[in-house]
Amino acid sequence: MAILHRFLFFVTISFFSLGMAQQLKKGNNAPTFTVVDAKGETIQLENYRGKKVFLAFFRYASCPVCNFRMNEIIQNYEAIQAKGYVFIAVFESSNPTLQDYLKETEVPFPIVGDPSLELYKKYGVKRSFWRMVGSMFDKKTKHNLKEGKVLVKGKNLKRDGNMSRIPADFLIDESGQIVMAYYGKNISDHLPLETILNQ
Repeated sequence: MAILHRFLFFVTISFFSLGMAQQLKKGNNAPTFTVVDAKGETIQLENYRGKKVFLAFFRYASCPVCNFRMNEIIQNYEAIQAKGYVFIAVFESSNPTLQDYLKETEVPFPIVGDPSLELYKKYGVKRSFWRMVGSMFDKKTKHNLKEGKVLVKGKNLKRDGNMSRIPADFLIDESGQIVMAYYGKNISDHLPLETILNQ
């Protein structure tokens, strides 16, 4: 029995360590990708060499806290561009769902549907049931959820993504190297925009 317990402990620790190893950090090369965005444009990370990239991972199109964050990005997009960044948003939603979203919300940057989770896996963007539950007790999340519900009210968008997905943001320099990897602590925890705007 003791051997079984030790084996299970080893397997658990190994699995946990493997999961942590998949997360990216400063100094890593940003995993390359070629995808088609919701507007039908081909987005290839290699084509952004020589430019700084702000790559953000969300849950799904009808997620209220994601809509709150997208609205925040849209409102500050010119200031983000002024700091030299190209912004790319990635959602678990399919491109057809995102196309429905774009009918009512004009987005001035690429928005990519990744229902196969290819990019999520490449960038180590995880799910966490307990962090999702803990989000409900977070004051900022409650605020963002309330404001986000106003933004999605009346929109007929399906939930084609995982509720326990935790967001992540990456700043990538001109050479394709990650200068900041920000993995959220809860469902509404993104890289503070002040980090970019105050550079």
